[in-house]
Amino acid sequence: MEKDDKQNAQRRRNNSFEPRLGTAQLVFGIIYAFISGIGLVLAIYTFIASGHQHPWTQYFFVLLFGILAAKSFFIYARMRILFVNGVHTVAKVSSITAEKGLTIVQGTVKAPDTHEEFEIESRYAGMNVARELERFLDEQHTKNLPALVVGSRGKSSPRGMFLIKTHAGHLDQSQINSLKTDRK
Repeated sequence: MEKDDKQNAQRRRNNSFEPRLGTAQLVFGIIYAFISGIGLVLAIYTFIASGHQHPWTQYFFVLLFGILAAKSFFIYARMRILFVNGVHTVAKVSSITAEKGLTIVQGTVKAPDTHEEFEIESRYAGMNVARELERFLDEQHTKNLPALVVGSRGKSSPRGMFLIKTHAGHLDQSQINSLKTDRK
């Protein structure tokens, strides 16, 4: 039984889209590019100061951090393209749990192209989000929340995320009307 729960949790995570990973890659890309620039300046300085002997180790590290920066910028760009071209839809919430300072929202969503249903999971900072979200769903008499499905076209499997905005560990009150769905 415990093994099945772990497999279901892994499947939900594999089907979930997390745009914050792209933001983290952007930060790493900037850091790598900065290190690569510093390495290039040091390589030029060493080349001039040593009487025109090539600093091969410096060249290697400049190339290495340049490749890492390019990879990070590529991942960020890919995530942004997926996020912008995603299809807005509605997902059915199956559970909302609060544990270890996080709110975990799990549910199912249908892929727009294939109408195949798959499980997704979104995590939010703060345990108050769970209570506020449950109260919101009870007031609206629904189990549906807006979602975004990305990567449904092409070779990759679709991924999804709930479109819930939070601020300082609470639901963002200025965006609360965007959570209302008229679909059952």
